[in-house]
Amino acid sequence: MSEIFDPFSLSSLKKIFKENGIFLSRSRGQNFLIDKNIAYKIIENIPLDSVVFEVGCGAGALTLLVASRGQKIYGVEIDKKVYELLKKYLSYKNLTLFHNDFLKFQLNKIEEKRLFFMSNLPYSISGEAIRKFIEEDKFNEGIIMLQKEFVERMLANPSTESYGLLSILTHFYLEVEKLFSVPKSCFFPTPEIDSIVVRIKKKNFNLDQEKFATFIKIAFSQRRKTIFNNLKKINFSSEELKNLSINPDIRPENLEFQQWLILFEYYQSRKSQA
Repeated sequence: MSEIFDPFSLSSLKKIFKENGIFLSRSRGQNFLIDKNIAYKIIENIPLDSVVFEVGCGAGALTLLVASRGQKIYGVEIDKKVYELLKKYLSYKNLTLFHNDFLKFQLNKIEEKRLFFMSNLPYSISGEAIRKFIEEDKFNEGIIMLQKEFVERMLANPSTESYGLLSILTHFYLEVEKLFSVPKSCFFPTPEIDSIVVRIKKKNFNLDQEKFATFIKIAFSQRRKTIFNNLKKINFSSEELKNLSINPDIRPENLEFQQWLILFEYYQSRKSQA
């Protein structure tokens, strides 16, 4: 690595961004980690024998630490100028960088059958990225940094304001362990909210995520309406809900996790009989 490039030095980053014409995008959630202690704490939670796949390398704080300990790592970066900067300064044989959008990235480009997921995920793509993590066979576990509000939504319980599609998918598909909080002062530019580092691991749950998510979206399409009013769009009757021991007059946010599974499995069986 060049001596003048230090992803943990704010003055160095500002200088090198200016020299390379890099302007960070708020819409892409480009808030780069610059705290070395936090970066080391994250890396300590990554098994040394794993092959790492990083989404959104940013200024390379985590990329550098993983690569410098000799671990094989793949990184996907959507910003072309940031990607070119990393290619220029992070010259490790065990590091492979791709200029691509992770949500469109084809993992069959990578030969390894198992990848350890690592990311400081921008809020704007966190939900879609989590769903791709669930879908892809190469991923089983990972460590990610997420905005505090997003983690609250992931772990929300029924009858709370944050409860919704993300909470339900998380409950069925993932084990989530909060590791530690990260103050917003650890990033450049400074975001509006603190972050939390979590460990995620897939559960052994084989229900088709895309179909399940589509069903839940319909049920939550008008959050303040009753579950019956939302599901009648797909021809649910009040009697059908009652037969499933579900009160047709409650709101979707009040359904327990297991009731979603009962509803969806009934819906699928009804479709197959049609």
